[in-house]
Amino acid sequence: MKASVEEAITGLRSMFPHATVTVEEDGDGGARVRVEPVELGEKYSPARTWMGGHIPPQCPYADVYPLFMGAEVLRSDGQTCPAPVSAGHTFMGLPALQISRRTNRLDPTLQTVAHKFQKVLHWLQHTL
Repeated sequence: MKASVEEAITGLRSMFPHATVTVEEDGDGGARVRVEPVELGEKYSPARTWMGGHIPPQCPYADVYPLFMGAEVLRSDGQTCPAPVSAGHTFMGLPALQISRRTNRLDPTLQTVAHKFQKVLHWLQHTL
């Protein structure tokens, strides 16, 4: 695993100090990571799940895209999550919802991997 990917994982552990960060090396210098639990809030049932993504070996110059969360997540009103969240995926062997939130014009001095996870989590909590 590349040093920049290890640094990104350290950043995730710092950003989510009460969560477990599970890591699987991808064999190319990157890694798949799962952060569990993350708080989605009252808009969702369950209000807590996991979030994961693939940190590419080109980190910090490549976006972590897409992100994933537990497939069991529904909106509190019982409806499925609308696009750009889609069902029918797996991540690290778990059923998953894919969250398609790409970062255009990524500036690695402004957005770390941990910030990307936090940004998407904030988007889920306050926008979707």
